[in-house]
Amino acid sequence: MSFTIYYQSTKPVPADLHEAIDHDVERLCHGRSWLSCEPIGFSEYHPYLSGGVKPNFTPHPEDIAAAKAESLPDGTLLDAIDILVELSKTYGIDWEFSHDYDPGPIGHIRGGVADPDLLRQLEALGEFTEFLSDEMDADFGQSGTGRNDDDLDEDGDDEPPNIIKFPGS
Repeated sequence: MSFTIYYQSTKPVPADLHEAIDHDVERLCHGRSWLSCEPIGFSEYHPYLSGGVKPNFTPHPEDIAAAKAESLPDGTLLDAIDILVELSKTYGIDWEFSHDYDPGPIGHIRGGVADPDLLRQLEALGEFTEFLSDEMDADFGQSGTGRNDDDLDEDGDDEPPNIIKFPGS
């Protein structure tokens, strides 16, 4: 499942300021694994700064293992929003948000403050992402095979799936 949250400056941003902001974004994104979502980044320059982050609802087990080995904190949707809040405070840029299923705006950051509706929506998505990640950890367990050992019968074979028959079939 692909899902993107889009952000765009509400006013044009001069090209020289765009370059300075890009450097700050690199600095602010550094030091996280960004397993739960993509880090902040901007599309090719045009008068407005814009980009999108995709939550990672089901990270690959190898990515999970690599993130754990790095011992870095995970970058989440709320971390991405915190970076945009910081850019708003530092550069006086206001942002508006949308996503794949709502052209928006679904919320704003104005004057370095994210509006409560935006935060509620993103917190819910973040919790959902974390829930799925926890489920993936449980499913992949220690063996990394993509199944629980409970799925095996006494012989160590996969048990066939339960099939429910409906009346008349």
